[in-house]
Amino acid sequence: MPAPDIVAAYRHRVFGLAMRLLGDREDAADVTQDVLVRLWQRGGAVPPEQQTAWVLTVTRNACLDVLRKRQTRETYTSPAHDAAEATSMTHGPDVLAEASDFRARIERALAGLSEPYRSIVLLREVEDHTYEDIATAVGLPLNTVKVYLHRGRQRLRDALRHRLPAEDLDLV
Repeated sequence: MPAPDIVAAYRHRVFGLAMRLLGDREDAADVTQDVLVRLWQRGGAVPPEQQTAWVLTVTRNACLDVLRKRQTRETYTSPAHDAAEATSMTHGPDVLAEASDFRARIERALAGLSEPYRSIVLLREVEDHTYEDIATAVGLPLNTVKVYLHRGRQRLRDALRHRLPAEDLDLV
């Protein structure tokens, strides 16, 4: 696959993962640009069957670097979401406000997970990657990824129990 096709194939995945890990559009755009430049430069050097795992690994590592730099400068705060994202013609303001609050609680709980639990849960539950790709991306054996995913889900559930009303826990 020529380099422009590779970049086009992965740009949305890279940005989506970076946005979820970093919670900041500008940082996610910077990471996306860096990862796509690396991908462009490597082009055919990465075998096609390993490209997804390679992209996930490079994206995650770049995001972790940004988070480390951010921690030395400031404490992490959860980003505000655009009101446009929550706008819908089929729901009233009360439903939208409740959905927005629910989403914010889940994002805070995810942000509270330590690594590698956070990355593994995001890669599996949000990005829907295979266990094999996740294992390669985080540099852990497959069985360890499965164990960490289970523990990450448990920790997320526990964190949400403190943040969500009892009736919303059935959704988790």
